[in-house]
Amino acid sequence: MTPGELAVIRARVAEIGPRIQHLLKPHPPLPERNAFAHIWLGLRETFGEAWRERADPGCVHAFLDWIEREPNADYGAYPGPVRERIDEPGLFDAS
Repeated sequence: MTPGELAVIRARVAEIGPRIQHLLKPHPPLPERNAFAHIWLGLRETFGEAWRERADPGCVHAFLDWIEREPNADYGAYPGPVRERIDEPGLFDAS
């Protein structure tokens, strides 16, 4: 993703975190959960370790919409989409 796309995602996480914090149920062994860590972990678990380089930004935004609606759902319950970014071939890429 471009730095601009990542900045928009960071801003969305900063907006969503406070909205869902009071909705998060305790989870063993965590009596109180961190909404921001919950969102970032969800992104990594759903899109993989290299999500910043590979995930389609539209899919990441769809995940953020979903986690805002369903803050206590398991990450595996996310219905998708989960797609990798498809970049246009560059000038020197093989056709």
